[in-house]
Amino acid sequence: MPEKGRAFFPGFGVFETLRVEQGLPQFVEEHWRALGEAADALGLCRKVDFRIRAPGLPLGETGRWRWVVTWEDQWESFTKEKPPARRAFSLEPAPQRVGSENWDARFKTLSYLTRWQARKSVTADEALLCNERGEIASGACSNLFWVCGKSIYTPAREVGCRAGVVRDWILGRARVVEGRFPLTALEEAEEIFLTNSWIGVMPVHRYLERSFPIGPVSRRLRKELQRARRGGIARG
Repeated sequence: MPEKGRAFFPGFGVFETLRVEQGLPQFVEEHWRALGEAADALGLCRKVDFRIRAPGLPLGETGRWRWVVTWEDQWESFTKEKPPARRAFSLEPAPQRVGSENWDARFKTLSYLTRWQARKSVTADEALLCNERGEIASGACSNLFWVCGKSIYTPAREVGCRAGVVRDWILGRARVVEGRFPLTALEEAEEIFLTNSWIGVMPVHRYLERSFPIGPVSRRLRKELQRARRGGIARG
């Protein structure tokens, strides 16, 4: 018999993952705001201010610091991990779809099954997800940008992508066209890159049968983010 008064909510929760560099968490305030937005959308209350626990992170260690808020519990965890050594990823469209109005498309929820299924359905490093209308939404675990001519493009939030912390950092430093784009828009791309808090800015070297050099836009943004981390700006 289930415990009296205790409910079961499968996957009902939100999380944020922060990159920690040598004991120093990155973009703390930005992740805190993102967690609050997701929690509010699901009707969850943040009872723990994870920010004040930053001094308890292992001194000098690098890895992932996760904050989790569920219906019944809230916790944090740190996993020691080396930063990604890869200079570029491959990318491939996945057959799975995300719903543009769905919480699990717009926020980092614990309902991650579609994204893991997409990753397993491709042979590339990252899977490209479209929404129910076939519009480009995001990577399975990343946001997506591409360059065509002198313009940078990325899906708008209403398409079904997340307001990722590094995505927002780029939007604040470069002129980016947000909108609804069909998958065919990538046929004209001159460079493609992915972003999230762990990989930062990751160029795409192969999309389907096309090979891409590490282009000047992704190279510049990657260097700027690295400088921001070293200078402490990214710690919020």
